[in-house]
Formats: sequence, C-alpha cells, structure tokens
Amino acid sequence: MTLRAIVPGDEAALARLFQLYCYDNTGWSGEALLADGRYDVCDEGLASYVHAAGHTASWIEVAGELAGFFLTEPGMAGKLAVQEFSDFFILKKYRRRGVALEVVRRVLLDSAQPWLVATFRDDAAACAFWRQAFARLPFASVEAYDDPALPQFQLTVLKPAA
Repeated sequence: MTLRAIVPGDEAALARLFQLYCYDNTGWSGEALLADGRYDVCDEGLASYVHAAGHTASWIEVAGELAGFFLTEPGMAGKLAVQEFSDFFILKKYRRRGVALEVVRRVLLDSAQPWLVATFRDDAAACAFWRQAFARLPFASVEAYDDPALPQFQLTVLKPAA
C-alpha cells in the first residue's frame, strides 16, 4: 500500500472520487442528487485540502491502483490543537483487506500530534470501524470529546503511542 499526496492538478480527480464517497454514504445520510446528477459538494472547498496550509489530501493506492483517499485539517478540541482526520474513503473493492486499518496506523500512529476523529453518529459502519481501530491500535490515549455545536458527530481525541 502506498500513500501519496494529492497535488495541484489532481483536484478534479479528487472531486470525482468524493462523489463516490458521497454516494457510498447515502445509505445513512439520505442525501439526494442535485439536478446535475452530482452530490452537493463544494469543489473549491475540497480543493483547499490540496492547497491550504496545514491541510492534507492523500491518495491511497494498493498494488498501484487507486483505492481511496483521506483528508486532514488543523482544528481544535476545546483548547487542544489537533489535526482532524476529516474524510476517509476506501473503495469497496479494497474493504475488509486491512487497508483502512493500515492507513490509520501509518498516518495517526506515525505522528507526534494529537488527532481528532469525527464520525457521523448515523454512519454505523464507520463507527464500528473506528471502535475496532481504537481497540486494536496502541494509541497512548483514546478519549471521547463532546462538542454541543456538533451533535451529529461522535468525536474522539487520540494521542499516538509515546
């Protein structure tokens, strides 16, 4: 598995794959298509993960094939500065093969900074994945975080193993 930065010029490919991510979430989100056949995603906002300081966008590749992506951005959990693991998508072909867990291992555990994982409460599959990841990986701490302004999210602050 390879993690590769999404670079300027790849924004359109990210926007296309993000549409698949939106489609994949419709089972719990109920989001409808717009009249143009796309989901309501701000492509300029999505492109900011490629360009804005502190934001990252990365491709996940397996055996040289595109298998998904993840996005991160700087944020706060109360007064604690964190990096938020904000969007994470693995194509169905690559699920249940350990790819997602390996991404989390490489990105979050190989970092010295605290992380915030925000999972939609209604996304049962994502919530189950993260519970398993928290239990299987050697984080120094895994703490629930409550933000009354974001009741739709299950928030977790992670500190990598020391």
